Amino acid sequence: MDVSIMAAGPWTGALLGMLGAEVIKIEPPAGDGTRWVMPTQRGMGTNFISMNVNKKDAVLDFKNPADRRLAHELAARSDIFVQNFRVGVVERLGLDWPTLQAINPRLIYCSISGFGETGPLSRAGCADPIMQAFSGFACSNGAPGEEMEAFRFTGFLDLATSSNAVQAVLAALYDREKTDRGQKVEVSMLQSAVALQFTRYAELLGAGLVPVARGSENPAFAPDRAFAAKDQAVFVTVHRPREWQALCEVLERADLIGDPRFATNHDRVANKETLNAILAPIFAARPAVWWLRALNRRNVACGIAHNFETFRFHRQIVDNEMIANTRHPDWGETSVAGVPWTFSTDACRVASAPTPDGDTAAVITELTASSSPIAAGR
Repeated sequence: MDVSIMAAGPWTGALLGMLGAEVIKIEPPAGDGTRWVMPTQRGMGTNFISMNVNKKDAVLDFKNPADRRLAHELAARSDIFVQNFRVGVVERLGLDWPTLQAINPRLIYCSISGFGETGPLSRAGCADPIMQAFSGFACSNGAPGEEMEAFRFTGFLDLATSSNAVQAVLAALYDREKTDRGQKVEVSMLQSAVALQFTRYAELLGAGLVPVARGSENPAFAPDRAFAAKDQAVFVTVHRPREWQALCEVLERADLIGDPRFATNHDRVANKETLNAILAPIFAARPAVWWLRALNRRNVACGIAHNFETFRFHRQIVDNEMIANTRHPDWGETSVAGVPWTFSTDACRVASAPTPDGDTAAVITELTASSSPIAAGR
C-alpha cells in the first residue's frame, strides 16, 4: 500500500513492484503532484510515469470517514505500507503507525521523511536541492572557487533515500519471517545524505580535511579528474604505481615516471597543480576517443562524458536492458529506467505506470465485498 507522493516514496513503491510486490498506489483526490511536473507526455508528467511503474492506482479521500475505513481495510491486508507525508500529517489522517499496527500487527510500516521524525527540523518541508544544501553535499560540488552547486533534475538524494527504504523494508520482512511481527522503519533524506558522504566525513573527522568544491578532481588521488581533450572531456583515474607508469607511457612522457615530484601518489597529490598543468595540454592535443582506446589498452581506468541521449543508446546499456520500454493506452510508448538488479532465476519486470484513478472501482469492490468489520462500515 503506497500512499506516498512526489519522489522518494513513489520510487520506493516502484522498486518493490519490480521485485514482485503487488503495489496499490493510493492518491488523494487532488492527485500526486508529479502528474503536472514538466515535462509531460500527452498531458501526464514524465516523473509520474517513471516513478510509478508496476503499480495499480486508486483514489481515496482519507479525510472522508468512509474512505478512511477502506484505507484501514487495505492496510489490514497489506504486507508493506509506504508513506512520506510531513511529520504529523498521518496522525491527522488516521494512518499513523500505532493505528495501523493495531489493525495489522504484521505490517511493515515504512515512513520516509526529510529531516527525520525527531529534532527541531522534523516538521520542516524538504526537497532534494534543500537537502543537498543542508547536508553539505552542495558545498563539495561545482568548480573550485565558485558558488556551491546542487545536482539538478536527478532527485539524487530522493532516489538514494528510496534505495535505503527498500533495504530497510526487505530487512524488516526477513525479520518478520522469524518473529511473525511487523515493525515501523524510518528512513530520512538526511540519513541518506550523511551515508552517501561517508568518505567526506571520514576526511573531515579523521584528517581535518574540510570538503570543498573540487570540480571533477578527487582529493585522495592524482591524477583522478577530467581533462579537456580536443573535442570533449576524458576522465582518467590513476591509483596504482603501474597505472601511473602506463599513463606516462601513453602520454609519451616517460620522464615523468622518475620525476621525484610525482614518484608516489602522495607526491602527486601534493604537487597536483603542477602535474595538471603538464598533463592538460597533452590531453588537449588529441580527441577523447583516441585517449580512451590508448588508455584502455594499458588498463588505465578512463571514460568519456556522455549526455543522456548518447548514453541511452550505448551498447553496454542496450545489451544489459538498463532502459525499459513500456506502452500505455493514453501516453503511448515510454522509456523509463530499467531494473537495477539481475537475478539468475526470476527476472524482474517493468510495467507501465497506471492510469491515475484507474483501479479505484476494482479496489473498492474487492474491499467492500470483504466480511471484515472495517470495510462493512462504508
